[in-house]
Amino acid sequence: MKFKIFFALLSIMFLISVDGVINFKNKIAIKPANATTKVNQSPVGRIIEADGKVFLKRHNWSEYYPVFVGTELYAKDRIKLTSQANLRAICYANWKTWNVPKNTISQTIDGCLQAKSQCIETPDGCVPFDATRGINQVAITDKIPYLISPRHTLLLPDKPLILAWNPVPDATRYSVIIKSPSEYIWETEVSENQVLYSGKIPLKTGVRYTVIIHSDTEVSSIDEESPFSKQDDLGIGFAVMSQSQQQEIIAKSEELTQKLDGEGRVLTLAEFYQQKRLNVEAIAILKSFIESGNSTSAIYQMLGEIYQQIQLPQLAKDYYLQSAKLIGVDDVGGKAEVEAALGEVYATLGSKEDAIYWLNLAYNRYEKLGESERGKELKSLVEKLN
Repeated sequence: MKFKIFFALLSIMFLISVDGVINFKNKIAIKPANATTKVNQSPVGRIIEADGKVFLKRHNWSEYYPVFVGTELYAKDRIKLTSQANLRAICYANWKTWNVPKNTISQTIDGCLQAKSQCIETPDGCVPFDATRGINQVAITDKIPYLISPRHTLLLPDKPLILAWNPVPDATRYSVIIKSPSEYIWETEVSENQVLYSGKIPLKTGVRYTVIIHSDTEVSSIDEESPFSKQDDLGIGFAVMSQSQQQEIIAKSEELTQKLDGEGRVLTLAEFYQQKRLNVEAIAILKSFIESGNSTSAIYQMLGEIYQQIQLPQLAKDYYLQSAKLIGVDDVGGKAEVEAALGEVYATLGSKEDAIYWLNLAYNRYEKLGESERGKELKSLVEKLN
């Protein structure tokens, strides 16, 4: 009966909508002004190898600036290489690589046919996949056992399912439940903040499952205040891919693995997994790269973007800060992106001074680049916070 009451409360909470700036217990969730970005303004590729002097100019930049591995490319971007430089990009439309010609100015759309970007149905309409990184924000507190993994993701059917959540202060026991829309699937009790699903009842494809965690401190994961369920069919939960889908994923990932290496391979596979909504797989390959002793700003930034997208701002903040420390001084565009993301994440966490600090840094860089529209958006966010 207790669980049914919680589910009733949860359904009421999901009716909360996000519009502009919302206060959740003195925390702020910001929706950027460009939430309805057109699909044709989504990235069409990413730089995966760069050697020598490589310069890029976006359609609204005032001049060319150096770019580096990890930079995403848009259809109207122009790229310039010196005779000693080499640049390789991965194209999202077909997952093929593009070697950018030397001693000439190339336009991204000439090398990467513009992808038909996936979009997500939201209250604002069909928003491009990458644009949701800035709007899927939610205020959560460390005092509840909110779900960390698997969160807002598809899962490959043949892999073990490990459930992980935020450890609650003073909690010694957790009751963990997996539920489908029609029935309870599994329940167990543990003392740690993660558990392996027994698999006694096979999970079905095409079903959204919800994980509920109750602690012995009388708080629950469904106390999380979130409008996330409105973003798409996954919500905070997860679903299992079919065997046929898994075979396609494995075949393509093996192909990418064979033709790429190093950081470029990791970034490409993580992007591929994320676009297939396999956030668990994307996070795993990025973290594995870091654990192997590799630290780059692009890897940390992508982790921050994924955690921001799945509405875990505290984790997103930590990875963005690492990215900000590692990013090169010449990467003006990259610094602007990371600083803007940090401003948005700090705002969701209720840290207004930190949010304003990072947003102002990003504003100054966008003004330097000549991106006045993006600068106006950030200035508007600062004004709302003051």
